[in-house]
Amino acid sequence: MKLSAGAAVIAALLSSTATADEVVGYYPGWKSADYPVTAANVDAGKLTMALYAFIDVCWDGKHGNPEPSINDEAPCQDAAGDPASANGALVFRDAVSDGANLRALVALKKRHPKFKVVVSVGGWNWSNRFSDVADSASARANFVASSVKLMRRFGLDGIDIDWEYPTDVGVPCVAGRVCVRPQDKPNYIKLVRELRTAFDAAGKKDGKHYSVTIASGANANFVNDGAAGSAWIKELAQSLDWINIMTYDYHAPWEKSTGHLAALGADPQDPVAAKGLYAEASVQRYLDAGIGADKLVMGVPFYGYGWKDCAPGPAGDGQYQLCEGGATGGAGGGNAYGFSHLLKQGILTPAFEGGNGYRRYWNAAAKVPYLYNAKEKIWITYEDQDSLKGKARFIKSKKLRGAMFWELSADGEHQLLQTLSSA
Repeated sequence: MKLSAGAAVIAALLSSTATADEVVGYYPGWKSADYPVTAANVDAGKLTMALYAFIDVCWDGKHGNPEPSINDEAPCQDAAGDPASANGALVFRDAVSDGANLRALVALKKRHPKFKVVVSVGGWNWSNRFSDVADSASARANFVASSVKLMRRFGLDGIDIDWEYPTDVGVPCVAGRVCVRPQDKPNYIKLVRELRTAFDAAGKKDGKHYSVTIASGANANFVNDGAAGSAWIKELAQSLDWINIMTYDYHAPWEKSTGHLAALGADPQDPVAAKGLYAEASVQRYLDAGIGADKLVMGVPFYGYGWKDCAPGPAGDGQYQLCEGGATGGAGGGNAYGFSHLLKQGILTPAFEGGNGYRRYWNAAAKVPYLYNAKEKIWITYEDQDSLKGKARFIKSKKLRGAMFWELSADGEHQLLQTLSSA
């Protein structure tokens, strides 16, 4: 239907003054045995979309990543659990559990019709074949066709592509394979454009809208395509519903010194702030590239990181100090400290202050909290209610599409989700 001139003006005004309304959360499918899809675990009343992490693509009859640190390559299986072989086709880690999880997520839509369920393809571990898929016309066609089939089979609402990262793959490629190409970004445009065309045609027949979103890097290397600049990301965005910017992991325990994983503002003491590695600058980078605010969703972490043997430093708080690697008191004996884990271990008290020898601090420039145990010399960066409220204010001030978070199981009692949804 063609809009009248007056209606078109009103629609444009509504679009230009849109406010944040998306609350997008990842559900970790591989954790479903310990964190099943239930109405209690997945609060569809506070979420607008659940991103199911992760499904993969098939290549030469296999999926997964043979890189030694991951080493999970396995035969491809489609949604029915049957062998699959088409290069580029979407495949499951486990057809039984993934299928059950998706059906359970979709069932939540009965009570919450505005809630959407989308599958996320790839992720850090499984981005090793995206370059192959995007570089091949036939593989792109298989990706698209299997996506439409998957949407209809489970009653899903879209595809989220989590390619980490075009032209700069995160997990090193094993010898004899190609995981990155100079033409990755132009090829990404082709893949997303073809998916958008097919989803629009399928949606017209099915009487619904199928979304296409991506998870994107927060730094200039992602936004720009080398000397060609940022024109590619603006062209890519034309085929997307929105971009989920991963505005976190600015610092992590693979570094020798402590630092905030998801600073909102610039702290002059932070060595990466000058490079624009904080959330406000990452968002502005996309806006400066010509991406509309209503196509940007800002990511927040529901987890934290810990370092061990950290010097107290002149302020006695361990901030930006040398350490001896990742702490081992996180979930599963690692360095990842989910918000629920901090509470269960008493590192955070019910009043959200430090406990068990930890003291909570606040960085006013970065606008984030942190914890330090001076006796144990453990330093933790994390997100809490205060930092989320500040990020929500920023999202609304920039008229962004909303917020995305990683991930639901790290916030088992929904304190952070409640704060984010309310804010």
